[in-house]
Amino acid sequence: MEYLFELADEAALGQIYKLIDQRIRWMDEKGIRQWNVTDYWKAYPKDYYVREMWRGTLHVLKRKADQRVVGAVVLLEQDSRWKDAAPLSAYYIHNFVADEAERGVGGMMLQKIQELAVKNHKACLRLDCALSNEKLNRYYEQKGFLLAGQCVDGNYSGNRREKKL
Repeated sequence: MEYLFELADEAALGQIYKLIDQRIRWMDEKGIRQWNVTDYWKAYPKDYYVREMWRGTLHVLKRKADQRVVGAVVLLEQDSRWKDAAPLSAYYIHNFVADEAERGVGGMMLQKIQELAVKNHKACLRLDCALSNEKLNRYYEQKGFLLAGQCVDGNYSGNRREKKL
């Protein structure tokens, strides 16, 4: 199956919201304590996604055949969770969500993000994920994101991870 990685438009927003709701339910079912216990929609209300879409930071992965959104991510160039003495040219990966029914799209999105970062002369990719989510931490480590410290944001505690390009 072929996919397109592109900036989100207004037509994609409803599909993104459904993906997030789907992932929150999935976390409840799997006993994973992350978005489902940190009041995700309060921290990132729908108008946040509208704003990021207009800023040009909200990206989607769509199936080419039917234009169905199977993943979404916000790519920032600054992040308050990272306090560098000399900030690197980086993309900070936020609000990363992939359809659990589409096997491999998370890895495909990470690859597309990396390609975009290289094209835009970024030195690294950075993200954070919940300290308690061991499986997700292992996944990111397998994808080349090395541990680079920890962060706390409200009731969220996470591992900061970095992949040099």
